Amino acid sequence: MNPTDELSGCIIDLILAEPFYGHLLTGVVRCVTEQTPTAAVAMTGSGIQLRINPTFFLKTLTKRKDRVAVIKHECLHLLFKHLFRFKDGKRRDMRLFNIAADLVVNQFIGRKWTLPEGHLHLGLFPELALEPDQTTEHYYDALQSLRQEMEDKGWDGEPSEGGDFSDCSSPQSADALSRLVGASWHSDHSCWGEGGDASEGIERAIENDLDGQIVRAKDRSGPRVWGKLLGRIQSLIQAILDKREPKVDWRRAMRLFANSSRRTKIVGTMKRESRRFAAQAAIPRLEGDGTIVPGIKVKQFSRIAVAVDTSGSVSDSELSMFFGEIHGSWRTGAEVVVIEADAAVQRVDTYNGKLPESVAGRGGTVFAHLRAPAREPAAALRRVHLPDRRRRLGADHQAAVQAAVGGDLGRLGR
Repeated sequence: MNPTDELSGCIIDLILAEPFYGHLLTGVVRCVTEQTPTAAVAMTGSGIQLRINPTFFLKTLTKRKDRVAVIKHECLHLLFKHLFRFKDGKRRDMRLFNIAADLVVNQFIGRKWTLPEGHLHLGLFPELALEPDQTTEHYYDALQSLRQEMEDKGWDGEPSEGGDFSDCSSPQSADALSRLVGASWHSDHSCWGEGGDASEGIERAIENDLDGQIVRAKDRSGPRVWGKLLGRIQSLIQAILDKREPKVDWRRAMRLFANSSRRTKIVGTMKRESRRFAAQAAIPRLEGDGTIVPGIKVKQFSRIAVAVDTSGSVSDSELSMFFGEIHGSWRTGAEVVVIEADAAVQRVDTYNGKLPESVAGRGGTVFAHLRAPAREPAAALRRVHLPDRRRRLGADHQAAVQAAVGGDLGRLGR
């Protein structure tokens, strides 16, 4: 039996039985490798991978429903974003977090599929009275409290079989935890930290891509499948949809504003004959002095000033989005004056089509100076108003001022 074909068959079975999870896995890169002892989802610098050990998948898991259960288990880790949450800045015991994460996802496997013998479940910790449908952090805190009590009673934190925890308040739970901290089961979490060298921007891009895959899987599944998903899963997906929905579509607002600021003028051109004289053959097309009557051409021109928030609260990825829109306006023929400002106007330049390597500012955020008469270093900009105000630039130009700022407008609902 070919492990790659069997993996594809398991995903097809999952699509037929539970379309959302199957569609989510179709967008994940699959890798059959002996480097992973069992099954795992890994975050690499290029994206997320589903990794399967062929020996474990074909010989240890002897039934198709067991294999599908393991695949769905890994899919649930993606949906709950455990790959990102264990690196949220808090110092956590990775072993306890692994147990807590599996306690969460194993509740959603369902009766149609069966996990291998020895899988984690809430019943392993009877004295803790862990309630179902709780968060990973909730289970982690309970396990951490148990571990602290065990260490106070003399446990050295290493895996042990048949240890004596009778002096603990939760002896059965303590015994289970002492065995699990060093055990391996059907899901390998050791590769969750493989993307540790990736920058914050790359990790955020990978997470955004995963969000997109989750949304596409929901759309492909249809409303009937959506209605059959458990409430907790629906809440997770809805939270992603809400996060991706921009509070204010600043891109659209800026484009509309830029287009509405265009002005036109009529100029003569020798490349186009006058339609008026061409249509009236009886009228000579040459004037008395022998000069050809030129046609007319409508020319559009626009000059836009864009105030960019360069304070420390705006990330590099957001600045990239801002200058991407500025570049788009410049390509339409507009002359774009970029005002970089944080707590004060830091720099004013005319955009020349090249993205800046750095921006001036990165301090606090104060926009009052943009509403007041400009001082140095922006003496040429006599008065700036936000938004949709007009001011004079030189003798013959008017510039529409549009703010491309962070906060409510810039973070796109994140």
